[in-house]
Amino acid sequence: MEHINRIVENGAEMEPVYKKKRGIVLLRRVGNMIYISGHGPEDQITGEPLFRGRVGEELTLEQGYQAARECAVIILGALKDTLGTLDKVERIVKAFALVNCGEKFTEVDEVMDGFSDTMAEVLEERGYHARTVMGTRNLPNGNISVEVEVIVKVAG
Repeated sequence: MEHINRIVENGAEMEPVYKKKRGIVLLRRVGNMIYISGHGPEDQITGEPLFRGRVGEELTLEQGYQAARECAVIILGALKDTLGTLDKVERIVKAFALVNCGEKFTEVDEVMDGFSDTMAEVLEERGYHARTVMGTRNLPNGNISVEVEVIVKVAG
């Protein structure tokens, strides 16, 4: 995850340039708190979805779990890029997720486990967080499968 949100152009590492969306920012630091906008399982350079569709219809529970895991990887990459190191993350405070699910799909908590498990694997105790997860029938960017927003406390 050293350079997850970096690109290489003509052999040189470059900072990615993200499209601005109506005043929305990827994250906002206020004091020792970072508020991270909802991130889906999308390529952070092109914006193309890595997982699209409803869990329980077009996607399996396992694919939903992987989509949520990808959201965690993306968010960890954004934190590392912003802070320079994940050592500055004091703790993941709160996560909120929306799972795009089929009409009869009810295991939204198991999908979100992909996010939570990854945070705990990478950050250990600092990755444990309060969380809320809800099912929905539509998400942006061509109907992505999961979207996660996070509140993080950082050192200093």
